[in-house]
Amino acid sequence: MNHQTEPESDPSSDDGITDSSAKKSTRFPVKKFVLCLLGLAVVTGMWFYLRESARQQERRNLLELPQEDIESANQTDDSHPLDPILKIAYQSIKKIEDEVADYTAVLSRRERIGEQEMPPSTMEVKIRNPQEEQAFSIYVKFTEPENTRGREVIWVDGKNENKIVAHEAGILGFVRVVQAPDSFVAMVGNRYPITETGLLRLMQKLTQYGLRDRKFGDCEVEILEEIQVADVSCTRLRIIHAEKQKPFTFHIAEIDMDMQRMIPVRLATWDWPTEGKNPALIEEYIYHNIKLNVGLKDADFDPDNPAYNYPK
Repeated sequence: MNHQTEPESDPSSDDGITDSSAKKSTRFPVKKFVLCLLGLAVVTGMWFYLRESARQQERRNLLELPQEDIESANQTDDSHPLDPILKIAYQSIKKIEDEVADYTAVLSRRERIGEQEMPPSTMEVKIRNPQEEQAFSIYVKFTEPENTRGREVIWVDGKNENKIVAHEAGILGFVRVVQAPDSFVAMVGNRYPITETGLLRLMQKLTQYGLRDRKFGDCEVEILEEIQVADVSCTRLRIIHAEKQKPFTFHIAEIDMDMQRMIPVRLATWDWPTEGKNPALIEEYIYHNIKLNVGLKDADFDPDNPAYNYPK
């Protein structure tokens, strides 16, 4: 009887090659996939950085334009549709400067950054207006959306090298961040630095825009009485630039004024409409529950305040 032995498997046989190839075929695509993801992340990061840098530079260019003399707002001759609004704005600025030392409020905010509409946000604010005995001071605590709840930011003019002191929400809040208020990181996701927050800054900025726009042709102006905003009866000042042209920065602007206290409650602006679409909202800021002259102290703008959640 002939005994036939089974041939021993040869490591270099087809089966061996197949097994090796199978291992390689599962290894190399994973490596390529990871490299592709890394490459995509780098390209996306560079694109975001360049786009955001351009946006921030555009904002800085606007700030470097010659500033108008706000006193001029009280010297108009009623020859331009903006003149009644400019006079109200000037009266508001002078009243806030003379009579409002500080205040607290809840600020709700909607902003569009480039073409992206950001999630609505809400924050508690404490503000001291600049006066001889006190520096312009701002405290902000975010309450919405969920991923920013608990973030705190403090800025005091002239303190900490004029930088903000902040901490993030949640697990990212383990360290204090000290940086310039208009630094790249601080400005991501924000149209304006924290230094532009508050009723006085809002009216000063609007007055600057109004005096500038007054020099460049007519516009439509509407004044509407008894508009309810944030549980306050307001007068709505609406400005419409029908045609898009420099130096106009909005198609429609609405300022809702509490005329009894001469303070703004809401500001909203819209871009010019594109074909077949309604004007897109650029920004909206509403100050709720404004309490004037509450007696804020230095401790309200101190990161070491035990009522706050700054890391040590």
